[in-house]
Amino acid sequence: MPKQSLYFFIVFSLSLFQHTLAQISLTDTGFYRSAINNIIQLYTDSVKEKLRLYNGTEFTAAYRSSAGHPFFEYSTPQKGDIFYDGILYPGVQLSYDLTRDEIIFVTPANNLNIKLISQKVNWFNLQNHLFINIHEDSNSVNFRGTGFYELAYEGIYSVLVKRKKNLDQSSREETVSKFIQSTKYYVVKENLYYIIDSKRSLLAVCKDKKTEVSKYMQKEKLDFKKDPGNTIIKAIDYYTQLKN
Repeated sequence: MPKQSLYFFIVFSLSLFQHTLAQISLTDTGFYRSAINNIIQLYTDSVKEKLRLYNGTEFTAAYRSSAGHPFFEYSTPQKGDIFYDGILYPGVQLSYDLTRDEIIFVTPANNLNIKLISQKVNWFNLQNHLFINIHEDSNSVNFRGTGFYELAYEGIYSVLVKRKKNLDQSSREETVSKFIQSTKYYVVKENLYYIIDSKRSLLAVCKDKKTEVSKYMQKEKLDFKKDPGNTIIKAIDYYTQLKN
């Protein structure tokens, strides 16, 4: 099929499926998503090098010899989904550079590493971790307001996780540098961002239900110091239930 004809076929198919979505039940949405992904894959296979994902600069690692790696979870690219420049690309090879807060896309044809334009990334998913791009500044002085944050919990209140790696460069040449990761947690409540760095700050966000949330944390043996991420998510989930 000529590429121009294929393009109009894909556009028509997407429009048809969008119209159909409003008429199908929730039990059919899995089929819908699968069909959409197949159509998108047909599109990506047809245009190859003309994909908008190729709109970036080649990534070349400039880090000196060091222990560890700058990426999220794995040193090698992983299969993920990304919404880039208005288009969803499912099942592509991605790496998330935590040091530079950048997304690297690996081209399927020649394995080039393309550094994507961060402003064009709406969200991406890696290893069942959903990351969203926050552009605007927040009203909280403790919130950086820009960059990629994992959306760890979403509801009337949300939990965001910011992971960052820094290269600890020793002054001694014989000592190997290493990547050190830091993690910050935020709760979004009524459009304000609250940094959560202790049990006290967590309960402060839930101040109108502080007693109930505190008792729940004791009952479930939630330990902020040992497992802050899980503790925050479960506490906010319980707080959400109390507010509903």
